[in-house]
Amino acid sequence: MPSIEIICVGQKKVSDFSDAPFCLRAEGELVSHRSPKPLFKPEFDATAGCIYHLCNPDGSYNAFELLQISTYDRKSLWEGMVGFRPEYLPYVRQMLRQLLKDSPTHKVIFTSDYQFGPNVRRYHSPISQRKFWRLHHARRLHMNALYHLRP
Repeated sequence: MPSIEIICVGQKKVSDFSDAPFCLRAEGELVSHRSPKPLFKPEFDATAGCIYHLCNPDGSYNAFELLQISTYDRKSLWEGMVGFRPEYLPYVRQMLRQLLKDSPTHKVIFTSDYQFGPNVRRYHSPISQRKFWRLHHARRLHMNALYHLRP
């Protein structure tokens, strides 16, 4: 199952997203809930901040129901693309914007992980929110990828 985890770099206290339209779990310790081998453990270990796990509405630690994947389009996970469903997209956009403000360094790390998905991609050069959302809307936001975002 796919997971989405977001790190607010340098953040000391988690932000309140209790109004999220999906289950959102926030922690002050950067631990991925993907097991047995989280893809981005080295980056998590080298970073300080708070982590936000975007979960299905039922609370399970995967984001399958948040992503725009129909029964006929499940191959998009295999092809490696991330796309949020329209009903969740505005909140995820607002959340990223808020986390970039809440980060003392104004940096956020966005990760996606699908255990049987495509090769891992690490994008070390920061991209703007605008570019991130352009990639998303063009269906070019990769699964099994780590993105560094800036305002």
